[in-house]
Amino acid sequence: MKFAKLLILSVAPFFITAQEITDNDKNILQFIIGTEYRITPIYNSSISSLSENSTFTNMDAQNSGIALNLGLEYGITRNLSVGFSNSFRYDMVIAPRPEGNNGINVGTADYKIIVDYHLYLAYYFKVFPKGDIFVSAGMSLLNTNTDFSVKKIDEYGEGFYISDFSFFANRISIGFQSSKSRIYLGMNLSRTTDYFEETTSFIIPHIGFSYNLARL
Repeated sequence: MKFAKLLILSVAPFFITAQEITDNDKNILQFIIGTEYRITPIYNSSISSLSENSTFTNMDAQNSGIALNLGLEYGITRNLSVGFSNSFRYDMVIAPRPEGNNGINVGTADYKIIVDYHLYLAYYFKVFPKGDIFVSAGMSLLNTNTDFSVKKIDEYGEGFYISDFSFFANRISIGFQSSKSRIYLGMNLSRTTDYFEETTSFIIPHIGFSYNLARL
């Protein structure tokens, strides 16, 4: 039910702002703002393959929820565009831990502005008089600004090291655009996260809505 409400809220402004599409987007620079809802990640891993980093946070909470997207998209041809965007979300870095825990030097949950970077190509199929179907594919760097300090105690004494939860992922999306508005479904897929000791597919599905603020 919660997901259905979010879908309705995303689709409603899309139809409200629907207008006729410009016939030729070649050499046009678009400034885009939008929001994205990330669904709980999908992965298949046993407890034994979890890394030490994963014990410091909640993987599901850290990679799901709502993000604000800001980006640019440039029309290379009438149908093909290249884009770059950032995602911003205030989210969990470190999960709550008992005070005095010797494994890490914080006892309470730590939240930060987490920033993601997306570089992609988008292809628009102009199959409707007032709308396009589009697909996009690219690379993302997720979970930057998640650095944290870990305290280690061994036979040589006490020391600290800095770690984080950032990782690269492939990003694919499919959606529909009408004039200045677009709605899409997609996912980020990675096999190189630090959440696991072994190679494990880590998929973050998403649904998003964006609006074209300006064109140059």
